[in-house]
Amino acid sequence: MEEEPYIVQTLVQGLALDESSRGKSVEWPKPRRQSLSQRLGFQATERIQSDNDDTASQASEGADSVDRSSSPALRARAIRVECVEMCGTNVYVGTSHGHIVQYTINVPELTSDKEPERVCVQSVDLKLGGKRVEQLIALPMLNRLVVLCGSTLVFYTLSDLRAVSSNSAPTIKGVSCVACDERVDRTSNGVLLCVARMREISVYFVGADVRLEQQVMIEYSVASLCMYGNYVCLADTQTYKVLDLARIRSSGLDQGQLELLPTQQPRRDEAGRVVRPPRPRTLVVGPNEFMFLTASGDDTTLGVIVTARGEALRGTLQFPAYPVSIVYDEPYVIAVFATGRIDVYDTRSEPRVVQSVVGDVPDLMRVRRACVCAGGWVSTRVGRREAIDASDLRVFEPNRLHEAVSGRDRAVWTEAVDEEVEWRRELVDEAEPPVWPGPDRQNGLDRKTASLSRWTDANIVVLGSDSLHILAPQPQLIHIDALLHQQHVKEAVALVDAALKGTTISMQSDEVEYYMQVAGMVCLKNMQLDDALLYFQRGHMDPRALLYLYPSHAEYAGPLLVPFAHIAMAPTLRQLFYEIGDLQSIASPEQQSQTEDLLEQYLEFCRTQMNTNEPPYASDAVPVIDTVLARVYADNMRHAKFSALVQGPNSVVGDIACAYLESAHKYYSCSLVYMAQGDVRSGLDLWRRLLEGEVSDERFGGMAEYLEYILGDLGDGVGHGLVDEYYWLVRHDVEASRHILGCLADDTVAVLDADRVVGDMQAVGAQREFIERLIAANHTRAPHFTTILLTAYVAEAAQSTDAESGFQSAQARDLGLTFQSYVASEHSSRARLVEMLGAQRSVFDAPKVLACIEDAGNLGVERAMVLARLGRRDEAVEALVKAGDYAEAEMLLLRPMARESLARLAKQDASDKATDVARLLHLYVSVVDDDMAARLVSRLLDTYSEHISASTIEELPEHWMLGVVEPFVRHKLSDLAQSERASSVQRSVAIAHEQNARMQCAGDLINHGPVVLGVAQTCGVCRKLLGSSAFVYEPQSKQVKHISCA
Repeated sequence: MEEEPYIVQTLVQGLALDESSRGKSVEWPKPRRQSLSQRLGFQATERIQSDNDDTASQASEGADSVDRSSSPALRARAIRVECVEMCGTNVYVGTSHGHIVQYTINVPELTSDKEPERVCVQSVDLKLGGKRVEQLIALPMLNRLVVLCGSTLVFYTLSDLRAVSSNSAPTIKGVSCVACDERVDRTSNGVLLCVARMREISVYFVGADVRLEQQVMIEYSVASLCMYGNYVCLADTQTYKVLDLARIRSSGLDQGQLELLPTQQPRRDEAGRVVRPPRPRTLVVGPNEFMFLTASGDDTTLGVIVTARGEALRGTLQFPAYPVSIVYDEPYVIAVFATGRIDVYDTRSEPRVVQSVVGDVPDLMRVRRACVCAGGWVSTRVGRREAIDASDLRVFEPNRLHEAVSGRDRAVWTEAVDEEVEWRRELVDEAEPPVWPGPDRQNGLDRKTASLSRWTDANIVVLGSDSLHILAPQPQLIHIDALLHQQHVKEAVALVDAALKGTTISMQSDEVEYYMQVAGMVCLKNMQLDDALLYFQRGHMDPRALLYLYPSHAEYAGPLLVPFAHIAMAPTLRQLFYEIGDLQSIASPEQQSQTEDLLEQYLEFCRTQMNTNEPPYASDAVPVIDTVLARVYADNMRHAKFSALVQGPNSVVGDIACAYLESAHKYYSCSLVYMAQGDVRSGLDLWRRLLEGEVSDERFGGMAEYLEYILGDLGDGVGHGLVDEYYWLVRHDVEASRHILGCLADDTVAVLDADRVVGDMQAVGAQREFIERLIAANHTRAPHFTTILLTAYVAEAAQSTDAESGFQSAQARDLGLTFQSYVASEHSSRARLVEMLGAQRSVFDAPKVLACIEDAGNLGVERAMVLARLGRRDEAVEALVKAGDYAEAEMLLLRPMARESLARLAKQDASDKATDVARLLHLYVSVVDDDMAARLVSRLLDTYSEHISASTIEELPEHWMLGVVEPFVRHKLSDLAQSERASSVQRSVAIAHEQNARMQCAGDLINHGPVVLGVAQTCGVCRKLLGSSAFVYEPQSKQVKHISCA
């Protein structure tokens, strides 16, 4: 059923319009002249008394109903309200005896039986002969009140009802009617007034001053007029007309005047009496659209709507009788009849009556007229405890709900909430009634700051003799609620958006949220899922309530959810939940996934909203949102979102989520929840089950992800978790354990049960690598494992002699090269063996290693290193010389303090330097390679000559050349200060060198003959032409080489 557009609310009843005369004798004013409208012939000069003819009585709008023979008290009560103007809570009443009475009235509440309180501010006598006040026009921004009293137009201040100076606003006399330009709002800073004076139309601009803008002379007197912009629609004594003021200014009256229909004329009844027609009516019904009244063939009256050009674009209204008053309130025409009946007509399509109000008040209080006021405020009582009864709507504040006992009946609970919940928040402060902003109140309350449903702007007032009634538009919530009930969701939301446009109403106001929630539920019921999601987001639907439409999710959330009856919501909204029940059951197979998507997207939205400064949901909704969202992500295969949720800040209840995920065989997702919440052991247990093949989950990244986690998250510190994982890994995948062994921290390796690991690794021959890591990490059992490792190295090194061969070649070029230095750059087991044996910090079983080396037989340097560690220096030196590591032997014996010396491995006994040199010289002489021996002895004699006696030369082989001992002899002779003898000896040595060279050359010539070179001869090394370069010839290879290449 369509909602009625207006509510009739009594504003004032029993007005005392003559407060000053109460309790005093009242002298009746002298009989006054006929009013201008009476003189124009539109009203009877006296009331026609006839018991058989009520029609004439009803048609006489301005008749005087006072019995002149009655008492003064009766005459005082007969003073009537003639017109009214309202601005905010200020009401201005024009009376039938020429007064304006100002009241301040509390904001009335619709559907309230209590009459609003009022205070009479002042009563002003216009001093215009006691004539009735026919019209009041308030201009709030100008602080002006335009008053038509009798036929005089005067201007008063709106705030204190003082007459405006004639210099600013002259008094205009002879006025039959006046109208405002309805194109401009009366709250603007400048308004046009159209004034009819006998046969003249005047247009005034009312601003700070009143000035005449235009005058138009017409043929007949005017009884009614209205104005919209440049157009004036009027009714004179003959016809209805439309005047185009702009065209009249440019081309004259004939070009700017459009005649419509004739007005009703006086007629005689069957008794021959003259029946005056009712006063013509004109009004603006839209931009450049006007309506006027004309009689039809029967007793009905037609309301004809035309444009400024005289075109009838909309339908014609049909009234049962001639209205005594008629006004327009977009899109309705409101007609008041003499019987007190008020009909509301909708002009949007086919004109029709949409509401009819029949008065049932006594005759003296019968409604006689309707006025359009500047505006006022009316409370609708919505936003408090209850809404209007017709809407069946209740809105609650969730934060005020108290906790209820579990299992309480839904109806009982709802009833209890209805009785106990009260609003704390008021969108408008009642302590200060809203006042229409004027020039002295620029910061007053604006109508656009009001709540969507708390207030309505009522500007239609209907008048009784001493009463005022507001014809207030139904609050928008009634229309919106009706549209939602009829499932016209888009129209309802459009009304909400239109109400919010340009206002300060928050989108989170309770009324707006309620509308959006209901709109979403209606769309959800019709499976319009995208629209439902949008409205849920705008209305901040409680996610806990929405979950009850998904029984499986509600059961999953379990103890996290409060009972549905305990979730605060309006009964209308709750009923929609009961009607839908299980959303999955009403969705088609194709829509099943869409319903899940809706839940997912809305929970994501809720999660975002809970991170704002003012979360719209209760705090206990957070774990519900996150926990259900985790399941939704897992079910919908939203892997990236699931990981981001559980690994970031969240309120997922792990026990609930993991129990479901494991039962649904989503083991990998379950493990992520465990790990994110600190239960790493449970998460890794699932991963191990996946790796062992006990369960399966395609999302799991296998060994690669397992190792990445082990080395990343667990590998940052020491803990039994990492150690236990490594033990399992060694048993499950030795190769993988070898891969991560080098990545483990030293502290982690140091606490491993080495025997347990070595036993597993020995089966695949990987124990050596593990032991190396133990030693590097300084394991508590490092000596034991170092010994094992060294024996393994010895076994490998004994199988190859490549290192000795390479060392001998390198040593031939540099006698100072040691074997340790030579193999340091290699990555062989021999190099690691030498490094560990030469490391001072290495701790191992030296006798056991020595025995292993001696069994190998070909590791002389390594044997010497162990002997040096055991303190057996002489044996070590002898072993070094035998192995060909002469530089190492020389350091051990003669330079024990050198950094590289093996002497640092063990404490050595002190010895005589000369003895050590002599001993080393003896060892050098016994070297098998005669040339090497000569070089070694020559260098030793030259380096340590001060520790060697001259008699040592006698021990050298006789076939050695003098060059071996030359440096030594030179030093000795120099020491003996026998320089002359030394020179002689040097000459003799030089002659001997020369003779030897000549003899060798002669022998070569005899054995090989001359060397003949051709022009094309090339070097045997670089393959370049010899040319004129110096060269050598090698008899053995018979190669010719550049000297630089030799």
